[in-house]
Amino acid sequence: MQVQIDLWQLILALAALIAAFATVVWIFGAALVRQFEKRLSERFAAIEQARRDAGTLLQNDLSALKNMERDFLQFQIDAPMRFVMRDDYIRGQTVIESKLDALYSKLELVQIQGAKRD
Repeated sequence: MQVQIDLWQLILALAALIAAFATVVWIFGAALVRQFEKRLSERFAAIEQARRDAGTLLQNDLSALKNMERDFLQFQIDAPMRFVMRDDYIRGQTVIESKLDALYSKLELVQIQGAKRD
């Protein structure tokens, strides 16, 4: 038993095999490309979310820094009203001590005059 195949049938069968193989390669390639695009879009979405989160953190840090700067400027404005400078304190103490010395001198004179009367 011999099988006889004409040339055109052989060419047609070979073409069908090549077409079937190309279709299978095409399907696997398309699936691979879809999977690659899916992973790529997931990666871009993760990067975008990380960028948004970093932007939010940066906004919060910037806001905190502005608040700190405002508080410091307010402190600089209020500091002269709350604290006495060293020179002013020394000057005030000198005035008080000179008045106390003058009062002591007067009190000493009164005591001496009182001792003379006795």
